Amino acid sequence: MYGLNGLDPRRSKVTLCSSHELNDSIEFLDLKRAREPVSRSKSGVQGKVADAFSGRSRHAESQNELKGFQVLLATGRATGWQEQPFHLEYHHDGAKHRYTPDILVAWGSHREIVEVKDDVEAALPANQERFALIRELLAEYGFHFRVWRRSEISAEPRLSNVGLMLRYRCVTLMPVEREKIRLAFVAGSRFRLRVFSAGQGIAIQSILRMVLDGTLHLNWWEPITLDSEVSTAPIGPQVWPSPPHGVQPSNCAWRMDAAIHI
Repeated sequence: MYGLNGLDPRRSKVTLCSSHELNDSIEFLDLKRAREPVSRSKSGVQGKVADAFSGRSRHAESQNELKGFQVLLATGRATGWQEQPFHLEYHHDGAKHRYTPDILVAWGSHREIVEVKDDVEAALPANQERFALIRELLAEYGFHFRVWRRSEISAEPRLSNVGLMLRYRCVTLMPVEREKIRLAFVAGSRFRLRVFSAGQGIAIQSILRMVLDGTLHLNWWEPITLDSEVSTAPIGPQVWPSPPHGVQPSNCAWRMDAAIHI
């Protein structure tokens, strides 16, 4: 693990687990979990999400994280992301504290640290005070901070749509088929899914796979049916983890070779 040197004027220390020394930047490919997966409940709820885009499994420590990872995989179109990305060490009220974020998500140079919490826990005054301090400390490193509540993660119909769409994450698109889809959208920027089931020689599962990689878009907040519209531009409410306003997401996302700067 590598941390910031003692000459740094910031009030805290960030320590990453990486295969390279910490210089001006570090690649997402080099990032590893800063700690082993642990259970946050007596029942031992843990799980894995298959991330076909990066060729690895994502280890969740709770059902909320498990669902959150699925939503992020399906809708995020991020440059890259890492669970349990680092440790933040700081002093407060005369005591030393260490905080490990749940997720680091990056869209280009825009980086967000995400804490996944049940709504009741997120509303506790002690947690709100703690997160306000953590937000302030992380801002010194150029990170944005948010608490992602269970009610937001599990909001419908997006969560059900995510479960449906992730069935297509392993669909393989041949270059010829991708070109057919590109040419189809030259004639118009928005079509209903049933158009592609009417003999155009383009499989609907291929269209849905291109939604997952960020090339095409649909409205996550309406149930997905054959009447759902698919577009070359985002449609419907843009709710986090959609890319922040003004931030250009990666096309055909999941570029895990992106660098973050600390």
